Amino acid sequence: MSAALRPLSRSPESALPRPAAGEVVALLGTPEVRAAALRSFPGLRADEGTVPTVELGLLCAHPRFFPWLDLTENLAFALPKATPFEREGLIANVLVRVGLAAQAAQRPGTLSPEGLLRLAIARLLLVRPRLLLIDEPFAGLDAGARERLAAFLPELCTQGRPAVVIATGSVEDAVRLADRILVLPQQPGPVAFSLDNLLARPREEGSVGFVALRRELRRALDKESRHVAPEVEAAA
Repeated sequence: MSAALRPLSRSPESALPRPAAGEVVALLGTPEVRAAALRSFPGLRADEGTVPTVELGLLCAHPRFFPWLDLTENLAFALPKATPFEREGLIANVLVRVGLAAQAAQRPGTLSPEGLLRLAIARLLLVRPRLLLIDEPFAGLDAGARERLAAFLPELCTQGRPAVVIATGSVEDAVRLADRILVLPQQPGPVAFSLDNLLARPREEGSVGFVALRRELRRALDKESRHVAPEVEAAA
């Protein structure tokens, strides 16, 4: 058995539980409901671009930086306890990893939208927050840029074993990345259905298990959109 789709309580008292350390949870539903669910987590402000801390990090479409500082100086804020020597080495390394080494002395305002998201990813790789929230960060990019940046997500989700919540409209991304997938109701509120994803990694889109889980999730989303409770189903 690779997954179990089950209905959850819809009572107003139900709260979206925080994932365990090392667990990746995906939220599927309308953009408004996904955003409301993400912002129910303590410590996350209503505005986008919250500067990450050790406790909480957010990867979104519009990350914020200090515009008067260059890329290296912005990233230095992620390492307040490091020595100058350690900070220099860690920042140089992460800028190479995200492909921004040549722009290290530039300010964030000179970067493209893809470049800004690379910088946001670099900062999160340095901070390693205990709770990482990912809110459709690549939605405004072209297909090539989305594919390039999506390659960093598995590392973000595993480095330091954070608890991860991904708000997405993509069933494929949810199956590929998440250990548990929550289908949200049409209106803000408690979770409607949950699917435990037991497929072994890496998860190939053409595999039998991947196709089966994708089918079950699309069916659950369709039934939820019509306000019809789906039957309890399982995908082998």
